Amino acid sequence: MSIQDFINNFQGGTRKNRFRVKMTDGPDDLRTLITDFHIQAAAMPASILTTNPIDYQGRKILYPGDRLYIADGFNVWTMTVLDDVPTAFGNAVDIWNAFHAWSNRINSHLVNTGNTDELGEIVVEQLNLNEAGANGGVIKRSTLFSCWPQSVSSLDMEMQARDQYNSFDVTLCFRYAKYEDLE
Repeated sequence: MSIQDFINNFQGGTRKNRFRVKMTDGPDDLRTLITDFHIQAAAMPASILTTNPIDYQGRKILYPGDRLYIADGFNVWTMTVLDDVPTAFGNAVDIWNAFHAWSNRINSHLVNTGNTDELGEIVVEQLNLNEAGANGGVIKRSTLFSCWPQSVSSLDMEMQARDQYNSFDVTLCFRYAKYEDLE
């Protein structure tokens, strides 16, 4: 293939920085806070089918096993969230506290009791270069069902980090995922 053939056939590819993450279902009062937030890094969740080997005459015959969404055996997904702070104009939310409030409602720090009614739904979308098209520029979508924050990382502070924005990691557990190819 010549260089010109490559140029003529390359459709532009997808970009790593064109994505969004949003909460589409969950506790009503927290969903309004967590619906729209800024993500610094995320990935489409992995999907793994385990194998069930059967020994037969000195050989291993492999059969498909259980579905996992990460290699260590747990359905977890991690995202890096930019720490937006509340402003006088009300256009940003203290998202770190919102994730902590969600976690606390599932298992309270004070009384250590569980509540499984506080599960949510998170959608990860890969976006095209523009918002045109039948799906508003969404190329792929992964939906994480029945999820909750397993961990909300610390907010690190440093006097010498003048030109850096603060971020934190949120690891979500979920029961299963749905993958859609939209374009």
